[in-house]
Amino acid sequence: MEVGSLQMQVREVLRQCDYALESVRGMNAYLAGDASATVTAFWAHSQNFVLSAGLLADLLGAERRGWRKESKELRHYFGVTGAWHLKDFADFYRDYASQLENWSVEAAGGMVVDATVMPFEKVLANYGASARCLRLFDPLTFKLYYLDTELDVQATVDKIVRLYKAGMAKLEAR
Repeated sequence: MEVGSLQMQVREVLRQCDYALESVRGMNAYLAGDASATVTAFWAHSQNFVLSAGLLADLLGAERRGWRKESKELRHYFGVTGAWHLKDFADFYRDYASQLENWSVEAAGGMVVDATVMPFEKVLANYGASARCLRLFDPLTFKLYYLDTELDVQATVDKIVRLYKAGMAKLEAR
């Protein structure tokens, strides 16, 4: 990878880290009861978080079953090795229309939970095991459920913070 291209990609990784962390701050404002934070803003922030995490996964070459070779230098720059949690976000919104259509067919007949902030266990207690989560955030575990897929926000935030700190340390060392 050319030096200029690597520098541009490093800046983009740091920018997506900023966007993801800003999204979490917005989510936390709603959870803390900030009067200016709405449930719509909460879900906009959560969607932006998932999108930024997915873009980070893509930039760093994450695939569901491994890594793309062309992103090796960028992963090395940020110290990314081995299994990496952001792989859960790779391609999450790719072909979203088809995903949503398939999910809605599978969810037919069950209770659909959408744009809800409540513990997952409470969803199960209230609606039973047939409940399907289009959008659910569990404030006790800090997990998002999109299209029944569980995404661990806290573990992802921890990875993004480490990624951001590693990148900033390298930039400051120049």
